[in-house]
Amino acid sequence: MPFRHIMVAIDGSAESQHALDVAIELAGLVDARLTGLAVEGPLPAYAATMAEVDEVKREKDRFFLKLAQEALERAGLAGIELELELRPGHAAEVITKYAREIDADLIVLGHKGHFLHAHLLGSTADRVAEHSDVPVLIVR
Repeated sequence: MPFRHIMVAIDGSAESQHALDVAIELAGLVDARLTGLAVEGPLPAYAATMAEVDEVKREKDRFFLKLAQEALERAGLAGIELELELRPGHAAEVITKYAREIDADLIVLGHKGHFLHAHLLGSTADRVAEHSDVPVLIVR
């Protein structure tokens, strides 16, 4: 079955960047639509004052803006159009839900990354592979 819509999870980690490169190459090979998804986790509990919360939000905004710019640039250099989405929540849940929502027929993600809950409940990649309705390509 040819892939028509590939979704790649990105988080700025080296593994995520490699997964993005693989997804871009694959999208070009099979002429598929490519959508990138970044998942924004909750604000840290240590931010006690409004000023600290605001600073953390600004840092997150800068991080995700840079992440988006770099992903769009990488795809553009390869001649691939990349649509990007930023969603809040727990990575594995958001990735599988968003893949269903956009009717993706392949999910690409790195085998580990910055997602915070990976150390507590198993890796995000493992959980996505377990709960996904579509094939999952875990890039090492």
